[in-house]
Amino acid sequence: MARRASIAVVAALALLAFALPAAAKERAITTFDSLPGQFVAGTSYSLGYTIRMDGVEPLNVERTEIVARSLGGTAYNFVGTPDGAPGHYVATVTFPEAGTYQWSVTQGSFFAPMQLPAVSVQAAAPVAASSAAAAGPAADPLKTALPLALAAAAALIALRLMTRRRGLPAPRTA
Repeated sequence: MARRASIAVVAALALLAFALPAAAKERAITTFDSLPGQFVAGTSYSLGYTIRMDGVEPLNVERTEIVARSLGGTAYNFVGTPDGAPGHYVATVTFPEAGTYQWSVTQGSFFAPMQLPAVSVQAAAPVAASSAAAAGPAADPLKTALPLALAAAAALIALRLMTRRRGLPAPRTA
């Protein structure tokens, strides 16, 4: 009887030893192409990412999205669309306001979402008035050139009249 129990335990351990590696391989890993150095509220970012089975083989999934959740609990979903190579997706992400967000990537319906480290989103910098706007509306070149042209013409006419009265020869024009 003890011998049968020993055989059963050894058999169970052998099955478990074969099952664990198989179970461990049933996961997906998402890697981003690149991420910005900092996120700014209200700015849109096009984030490319690849989903891989066991972190190796590209995996096409029926639906993927980046889900960002504010500390207040509001969730924002940004759907990923297939882009180029198998398993590669792009999602346009816009964090609506400054703060800390927990985020994850859904990897289809079979795999659990991949949790990502929290991200801190900076407030948008106030928009400074440009120097052109501060100087007022742009000057119309015709409105600036016309008075100058009229003044130059009046000066030439006055010079011509003065030279005729004094009996001096008129200036030659080409």
